[in-house]
Amino acid sequence: MATSSSSSSSRSYASSAFSLPAYAPNLAATSSPVNSNWTPNSPASSAFTDELSTPQDQLRPLDLGPPGYQATIVLFEGTADERTVYLGPWEVVGNEHRRIVWQGSYQLERLEHFLPSSASGETFPHTLHARHRPFSDPCQLEQCITFRERHRVRYTRKDGVPIHDQAIEVKYDFTTIESSLHFQGDLRRKDLIDCFDVDVVWTDTQGRTDAFGNVRGIGTVQRLKLWSDRVNTLHSLTIFANRSDRRYKEYMVDYFEGEIRGRDDRRRTLRLSVRGRRGSGSGSRRTLSSAFRPRQRSVTANPDGPSPLDIRYLGIQFSRNEDYRRFLDAWLMAHSSDSEYNGIQYPHDVFELPSPQMLPGVSYEILALPTVPEPAEGGDEELMS
Repeated sequence: MATSSSSSSSRSYASSAFSLPAYAPNLAATSSPVNSNWTPNSPASSAFTDELSTPQDQLRPLDLGPPGYQATIVLFEGTADERTVYLGPWEVVGNEHRRIVWQGSYQLERLEHFLPSSASGETFPHTLHARHRPFSDPCQLEQCITFRERHRVRYTRKDGVPIHDQAIEVKYDFTTIESSLHFQGDLRRKDLIDCFDVDVVWTDTQGRTDAFGNVRGIGTVQRLKLWSDRVNTLHSLTIFANRSDRRYKEYMVDYFEGEIRGRDDRRRTLRLSVRGRRGSGSGSRRTLSSAFRPRQRSVTANPDGPSPLDIRYLGIQFSRNEDYRRFLDAWLMAHSSDSEYNGIQYPHDVFELPSPQMLPGVSYEILALPTVPEPAEGGDEELMS
């Protein structure tokens, strides 16, 4: 029976500190009234000081959060009890009932995010296309993670009393892109290699346009993501099919031919042909150089056997030229790596041992491993003789 450790973040609240933003006003600098006879001890000065020192309305205290927090989540959103929770280190635990355990803010509170599926491959963190925030850096949209279905979230105090326990639309806002990518990788047990904004993705069964010429496909204005499995390093593509069944689609890179056909650099479009499918434009044609090239065994798809996909090709139109160019380079790297993989496929039914609960204020003894004494000098010569 195989075992694997749970995924977690390695940062803590004490790992970073806050500094004032560059645009913070200089509260010490104040301008004097226009009157040229004004002096610090004049009546006008006293009235001016009293006016500033008397607040007209009570302002809510500014909460900058604890040092080193990595994400926030809003509970009871849209109600009078709305509350922003600052989240620190996380850990993905469990095997049959997977959940994300977060360290809460300030009072050692804990937030548990229960995942609906026990399979890591069926969990898809959702991020938006850059068109939703046209004046922001496209990479920054990876810092806001949502899910396409409601998940149960339980938030408990230090004494174990639950503050929140219900299914909600989970929305995480991460402080850095690096922590967001790490979090998505822990959820899926796959490293997020890159993401690309696409205008439309289509197949031969669900064309790019409908009968009236409207752009449709299986998904439009979505973010295409390239993943690498942390166990066998195999790559896959995911896309949210908002124009068909409104579910995530995942395609293994090795299901497709390495050579990209139907490229149109001006329109930023390409087609990925499925291996072994009739009419995909591949499979029956072989070049002279390929006849002498040693064939690599793949663990995901058999080039000579039937394809597990019911499509002949996958068409993609990218939103930006830089995404289109990056995908071409990433595809060549991913397909070459998967084609050369000759290892044994790792079993999917992995049993994961839960991590021990570390209680605050309790010391734990670390067992030392026994040391092996070094052999005496001349021991090897005596054995050989």
